[in-house]
Amino acid sequence: MSLFNVCTWWSAQCSDLDENYDVASLLCARFGLEDQEKDYIVVGTHAGHLSIYYPSYEVDATGNTYGYRATDLLLEQQGNSPILGVYAGRFTAHSSKENTNQLAVLHPYMVVIYNVQFIGGVAEHGAQLSLQQLHAYRFNRTAFALCKGRFGKVKGREFFCVVHLDGALTFYEQDGITYECKFPGHRALPTPIVYCERTDSFFRLASAWNLECFTYQDLSHSSINKSHYQSIWSICLGEEPTARLITVIFSESSKLFIYENANIIWAAHIKHEPPVAIQRSNLNGLTGALVTLGPCGQLRIGYLGTDPYVFQVPPLNVQELSFTEAQKKLQELEQEIKKATDIQNMEIINQKAYEDMNLSFTINAEVKAEADLLLLEDIPVNVALKELPVGSGQLRWHAKEALSEMQIVFNMPEGIRCSQDTVTYVNIKGDTSETMELEFFIAELLHFHTSKVEVVVSFISMKGVPRVIQKADFLPLNMFFKLKQPQKAASIKLTYIINSKVEESSKLCDYFSEFISWENESQSLGLVLLTTVGENFEEIVTIVAGKNSNRLRLQSDVLETFPLVLERLVSKTLEAQNQTLGPRKATLKGQINPNADYITAAAFIPVQPILHRIDIHHETQENIRKQTLELDELWQRFKKLQRRLQEKVEDESKEILVLQIEENYDHLIAEGDRLMEMRKDELKQRCDLTCALTVAKFIISTLKIEEKLVNIISSVLTTPSEDWTELNWEESMSAGIDMLHHYGPLSSTKTNNQHSMIDSNTNAEKSFDYKRFRRNFAILFERIIRLASSDQQLAEVQIIEATVPKSSKAEIVDQGSEDIANMHEILNVQPMTLTTAPVKRLKPYQRSCTLEAVEDDDEEEATEDEEDLRTMGYKKHYGCKEINKENDATPWVNEDFKLPESDELFNDLGIWW
Repeated sequence: MSLFNVCTWWSAQCSDLDENYDVASLLCARFGLEDQEKDYIVVGTHAGHLSIYYPSYEVDATGNTYGYRATDLLLEQQGNSPILGVYAGRFTAHSSKENTNQLAVLHPYMVVIYNVQFIGGVAEHGAQLSLQQLHAYRFNRTAFALCKGRFGKVKGREFFCVVHLDGALTFYEQDGITYECKFPGHRALPTPIVYCERTDSFFRLASAWNLECFTYQDLSHSSINKSHYQSIWSICLGEEPTARLITVIFSESSKLFIYENANIIWAAHIKHEPPVAIQRSNLNGLTGALVTLGPCGQLRIGYLGTDPYVFQVPPLNVQELSFTEAQKKLQELEQEIKKATDIQNMEIINQKAYEDMNLSFTINAEVKAEADLLLLEDIPVNVALKELPVGSGQLRWHAKEALSEMQIVFNMPEGIRCSQDTVTYVNIKGDTSETMELEFFIAELLHFHTSKVEVVVSFISMKGVPRVIQKADFLPLNMFFKLKQPQKAASIKLTYIINSKVEESSKLCDYFSEFISWENESQSLGLVLLTTVGENFEEIVTIVAGKNSNRLRLQSDVLETFPLVLERLVSKTLEAQNQTLGPRKATLKGQINPNADYITAAAFIPVQPILHRIDIHHETQENIRKQTLELDELWQRFKKLQRRLQEKVEDESKEILVLQIEENYDHLIAEGDRLMEMRKDELKQRCDLTCALTVAKFIISTLKIEEKLVNIISSVLTTPSEDWTELNWEESMSAGIDMLHHYGPLSSTKTNNQHSMIDSNTNAEKSFDYKRFRRNFAILFERIIRLASSDQQLAEVQIIEATVPKSSKAEIVDQGSEDIANMHEILNVQPMTLTTAPVKRLKPYQRSCTLEAVEDDDEEEATEDEEDLRTMGYKKHYGCKEINKENDATPWVNEDFKLPESDELFNDLGIWW
């Protein structure tokens, strides 16, 4: 007598008492008929009997258990054909629930798909099941076995394959498409096959006891082009496998053996005859049960146990529960949790996280000429041929305390890769450190909106408390640019004033040390972008610094060249001012943007180039949508032609159908390639749009407007821009732009009166209107420019009036004349003639003045000046309208219509028109 036995938990006798059962006659599955259901047991016999059981295990008040009950049998019916096997799966695409399965019954010459329906009981006999036939697939060859699975890794449905006695395979898809194939070799004995979803392959036991593996792609292609194929690998069952394999074997001597690879790990005795089928199931009251089916229909459910039971569970010392003591203990635990995690002071929590994990991340200013060959394996050829520079950096972390888990993630802009992927550590000991050498390289020829690289470290302590810390640094600009001759003219010009608190004026070497050394006193810098696709067109950005002022001008013909330069300019300026003046104070209500105290942008936003990028992006999205719809139509037509070919009537020619299928297939492949090209263009257009939005955000962040308004606009103009399957960037941005258009300081009085309350139901019903979105976007920028211009003019007037003493009019004239004389001496222009008449309000210079030309307040006039310059030459002398009253325009020089020299062009901010 064995100590270990397979104990019987539930048993029943099937209706067929003859030996009409085999390994495929037993099935344990769920059909999704109710919530929290367990497995149903389905039994089919060679005589055509089909039974479905739902075992239950109940204990009465005296401790006695009920075994099989009549209500456990939910379905029993007799068919005309033998049942070779029963299977469950998602064999139809019309199922409303995701977890609903259908029942497939295999007969010698057909497969029938049933839908299992639940019929609630209204009397003591309980609930019942019924079968509704959905499909019946007939075939000419005699069936042997069936295999089901998600062939081709399809989602939401399953296909099945029938193995015939001659070794042939017949695949059935839910669209009615069927095809046949045979395994290679002279003879293919009929053996069951198994599908592996992870590798999309089939396993088959050959006649030489070799386990062979075939891919689904080879099997499906062989039926279409009649090609020959072989197994991708084969292994003899006598060899010991390298992977962990656990098997359960029943012997003729009523023994159960559990093997791990070739080693036996458990053995038990069976008190009844050996079964012909065994499965593992989860039932009501017993999880992991062993379900066995005997040769004559003895259905048993058991578990591994011992006999006799030498161990008895001791009685529990159950005490009466005191609510007062439990409440007191609960309060103590809550207080302990609050002391451990004080969520009210997040600064202390974050500081503690940085103390537990010391993180240092730096990027070197020097770049390497070439990258490692291993890093360039996955890079496109057009990128590798450019031999772009490679940046390097170092990451060092030191964990002071023991950690349960830690993960390091590198966040970089689209098109830039790191030599190190995401790193995960487990069970880190205390006082552990590591240094990682990193390389950053350009993987795609795109326009980059930032050079910032973030390192995010998330870790979990041994107490289970999660924390996240991050560090950031910027890639050097010489990864993206190289020196070039500065441009003399450009269509887009941005002007900045550096409000430095030190006496020395800002130099270009303070911001662009990669290209200009400290000894170089050059006032101009030209940079050409390295990531351009074409070789004939160069994207150049020019930076000009004033000799005697803190003004900087950026100009280029391409909007995408500005973001990286603006990012360096703004970040370096704010970093230098923070080191000099200390950290910024808390924000007050109604406070003007504090960034404008250090660096101020001229009230100008390149609206038309930004709108042009939005138009191109929107057009690309519309083309992708149309192309996707066209591909769907072609695919439906392709499937329809295939069905017509299989259901071909006598009047229709087979050659014509085959020709139409081939033509449709070629068209489908061509349109698919076109969609792939559109997807590549979509990435480029999205990066260009992100660059345009970044330029606008940098300009707005340095305007003299209210800080709260700057934060709201920056939160609406999110970067980088993203497109989703059901919602593109324009549609996701529409709500925020409408909000700024109708409410707040950027909305007009008329708009506020008319749209004081927006009907959300009405807006929800309307479809997206791109013209309205584009118009609101343009109006938003115009209002920002108008608001910033009025604030700057008002600030200049208030500053001048505050410095003027009220003693006499003569003092006003002398002090104003001295300031203006100094300004005109810096700008090399003739001074204005002032009178001693009472001054009501000081006005800024007229737009024909040199200073106003530098600020570029009006884009249209700047464009007209540029066109006049290119066609006629340039002016040598400058002045205000009040000086040249008789002759408003000074005479043109340079009769040969040549552009000025570099010395003349870049003399004090390039004021030369």
